[in-house]
Amino acid sequence: MKSTVLVVAVCAAFTALMVFAPSVLNAVFDGLDLALGWMGPLWVVTLLSAAVGVLFIMAFPHISWQRGIVKFKDNGKYNLLGIRLFQDNLKSVMQSTAGTLGWNFGYLGLNIVPMVVMALPFMAVWFQFNSLYAFDPLQVGDQRIVVAQLRDDVDPAEVELVTPAGAGWSVAAAPVRIAGGKGERFLHFGLSADADGEFDIVYRHAGEEVTKKVMIGAKTGRLTPVRTAHPWGMFFQTKDPILYFGEGVLAPDSFVQTIYLEYPPAPLGPFGGGEIAIMILFVVVSLIFGFALKGFFGVEI
Repeated sequence: MKSTVLVVAVCAAFTALMVFAPSVLNAVFDGLDLALGWMGPLWVVTLLSAAVGVLFIMAFPHISWQRGIVKFKDNGKYNLLGIRLFQDNLKSVMQSTAGTLGWNFGYLGLNIVPMVVMALPFMAVWFQFNSLYAFDPLQVGDQRIVVAQLRDDVDPAEVELVTPAGAGWSVAAAPVRIAGGKGERFLHFGLSADADGEFDIVYRHAGEEVTKKVMIGAKTGRLTPVRTAHPWGMFFQTKDPILYFGEGVLAPDSFVQTIYLEYPPAPLGPFGGGEIAIMILFVVVSLIFGFALKGFFGVEI
């Protein structure tokens, strides 16, 4: 019981840090990147994914009903065997088929709770990988459309786009202001990358300023394609802003609600790179190590 409480508490604490204090997780993973970065992103992601797989398989028995999993798996196998042995008896086949389905549904149900408990910490690691390794900076000469979605009561004509002194970017296409209905107020402009460095894009309205960083040339830190006031809301709309730890979340009542700047995907060894490649590598490596060691730890899944 104590080990169960401990595992749940650790997962809850990890999730709380992800939601309420992402800078703490950023510091931890920045330290790991500093220590292991010489290996390159591919091997850093692989090594940490393997470690997550080991931790997963060590934690699993403490938040799952191991004897129940064994019982449900065995009963499902017995019913499958009954189908093969009595395949000429329709009644027996139907009973065994119903039993197989019932026990298998029960078995899946026993695995749902531990998966839910560990899902958010698992996602937090993936989000960190994305922030650190999924994207490359712009290069001098690149051009991008920067999109800012404004609060519904803000007039786009009153929002000023500021080019700070010494900024390594310039406006390649004049701002386009769209004053639509709810959720449809935007300010678009074309950005041209002119010099290496890390710079700010600044929006100003009624004495308030909102910034979005743009990185050009060599990578010097985390890359954040999206900065938003509603990371979780947009995540559940499958727009994925929560994937990018780095710049702080905007205030809920900020006159700018979301800023998007596209970065090119960073290569990941022989893979195409970007967040999908990282997700596949993370899931595959963690599962391989987890399942490979379940016999060593005596874990039933």
